[in-house]
Amino acid sequence: MKRAYKIYNILVFIILAIPLVLIFTLPQRDYSANENRYLDKFPKVTTDEIFSGKFQDDVSNAFNDQFFIREQMTELTTSFKKLLGFKDIGGVYIADDNYYIAKVTDSDISQDKFIQNLRYISYFAKKQNAHVYTMLVPSPITILKDKLPAFAPFYNTHSMYNTAITLLGESDFIDIREILEQEDNVFFKTDHHWTLKGAYTAYCEYYKKAELGLTKEHTYESFNPVMVSNNFYGTLYSKALDINAKPDEIYAIYTKETKNARVTSNDQKESTGIYNEESLEKKDKYAYFFGGNHGRTDIDTNSNTKKKLLVIKDSFANSFVPFLLENYSHITMIDPRYYNESIFETTLKGKYDHILILYEISNFAQDKNLYKLTK
Repeated sequence: MKRAYKIYNILVFIILAIPLVLIFTLPQRDYSANENRYLDKFPKVTTDEIFSGKFQDDVSNAFNDQFFIREQMTELTTSFKKLLGFKDIGGVYIADDNYYIAKVTDSDISQDKFIQNLRYISYFAKKQNAHVYTMLVPSPITILKDKLPAFAPFYNTHSMYNTAITLLGESDFIDIREILEQEDNVFFKTDHHWTLKGAYTAYCEYYKKAELGLTKEHTYESFNPVMVSNNFYGTLYSKALDINAKPDEIYAIYTKETKNARVTSNDQKESTGIYNEESLEKKDKYAYFFGGNHGRTDIDTNSNTKKKLLVIKDSFANSFVPFLLENYSHITMIDPRYYNESIFETTLKGKYDHILILYEISNFAQDKNLYKLTK
């Protein structure tokens, strides 16, 4: 019996020791393609960081990121939790019809920051010669609430929209909640972004509000949507790592404008065409649109119109803007997260006819860069 206990203890020690040995002997990974983020590495030891507690936190984060079978363990944990009936895994709701929906509750939203950002827009709009429109995209958790698990909590979206309409005015605020609720397949199932169909639905509302003459020729089919990938596993899949997840399809429109537009980003060379083919071979296939997010992207469209548009945006605009190429001769997209110049000065120099501020609403409520609208 003693010998059996000894063997058992040795086996347990080996099982626990092997991962530790591998973590500290294998090369540390820089990047996780699956999670589309850079990984924490083990820090250097300093007396100050040990006493401040930062060293311990950094080691803990690095241990989690560098664990050599981390993704496999997450998959196993998710499968086990689903077997036990869990519907909230890793901050993601396992919803009906194979949807994965990010869990966002009232505690995740800063009402003060949300109101402050709305006031930045209000101040910004008053100083512009161009007409400023604001479109806050509802979260999937709002549009797809009927697919959520029973009693799943989510934030009070409608109260936030009422506040936005009050502060910005009905004429300048574009509310797309109702029209998105009327359509199917407007959000990806494994990703937090909207699909091309969702972006098109919002595009129609923008044209009505901006009075640019939406006609019957501007149907979804008239833009020649083409499936470019049927193997897209998005950000929400990356959090849950559910082995039963079904991949999404990505569609893009193909018109003479999307093929021939000249695109210049502040961190890339000039290119012809708005799509990045290389992204389809990578994990982040949504970066097919304009190659992802850049501080500033300028698009010359060769359109007959002389109108110019500025879009201040998050990543939701990337699949939305292609629909606008035939209606503006020049479009500038600015992502405040990566743009370090004065947005206020940029807008005045650009002499734009229209300015569209387009954000997913929970992203907007948490954005810390919109102060750049006022300086």
